[in-house]
Amino acid sequence: MAGLLVAPAQAAETDPTSEVGTASSGGGGCTKKAVGNARNKGDIFHSNAAFNHVGIYYTTKTIVEAPGTGAKSKSVTASTLKKCGPIYKMYVDTKQANRDKAANHAYNKFRDLPYDKNFFDNKDNSNGKLNCSELVWKAYKHGAGIDLDSNGGEGVYPDNIKDHKKTVVYATIK
Repeated sequence: MAGLLVAPAQAAETDPTSEVGTASSGGGGCTKKAVGNARNKGDIFHSNAAFNHVGIYYTTKTIVEAPGTGAKSKSVTASTLKKCGPIYKMYVDTKQANRDKAANHAYNKFRDLPYDKNFFDNKDNSNGKLNCSELVWKAYKHGAGIDLDSNGGEGVYPDNIKDHKKTVVYATIK
């Protein structure tokens, strides 16, 4: 039965407008900070504001993300992308070759796709749409064979990726 419940932090993520709300589009009560460059290709960022968001670094200076409702997934310059904090930068504890595969998969397969409002079973759908956590999870799962869903449910959320035993936070921007 616990699998049917949605934790409060995850409930906000199911809001179809969540990723373009306060943190992504500029309203609300936070001071946005630049996400900035990564240490390595394949690193992940997680912004932890009123709702959560993740993206994957294609290069140390380029991020692939699904920004939210009404916007297609895209690559953006890390130094110009601003999010509410804290922002966590992390790597996946695997060989760099695997991180490269995941980043390449995200860049080559997951740009210019419409936003997926469905978080509840986003791991197994093939509707041609992506939300932020779905993009990062599928990049690692299909690109490198690594499942970054920490709780194994039908849907993957940004916190599931951040809380996975293979993700290691190396920087926090507050």
